Amino acid sequence: MVQSTNINDTGITILIVVGCVALFFLLFALIYMIIAYRKIGIVAKKLDYLVEDLTYKSEILTPTVDAIAKIANFIDLFESLINQNTDALKHYVSKNKETTTKFIGKLKDIIGKDK
Repeated sequence: MVQSTNINDTGITILIVVGCVALFFLLFALIYMIIAYRKIGIVAKKLDYLVEDLTYKSEILTPTVDAIAKIANFIDLFESLINQNTDALKHYVSKNKETTTKFIGKLKDIIGKDK
């Protein structure tokens, strides 16, 4: 009978050790989950700030894009007028050489300043 109590004592000891190890892993997993959820919260907050910043910047850039589109339309219109009225443009330039050279000089100055 003494031996049977040793087996029960050994079994209980093993059960206690396994329980302690399981409790340790459970605590470790719990701490890891808390840290992971905090990091997920931080990343979510940063992502929210990024989306908000991009939305704000896109709202700022919208008028600029609209202005560029309007300028492009004016350039297309000007180009089509030049292509249609080439003879009239040549006649105007030949009659107003001084005005044309001043205009070209101003354009060169503006282009030179933008660089």
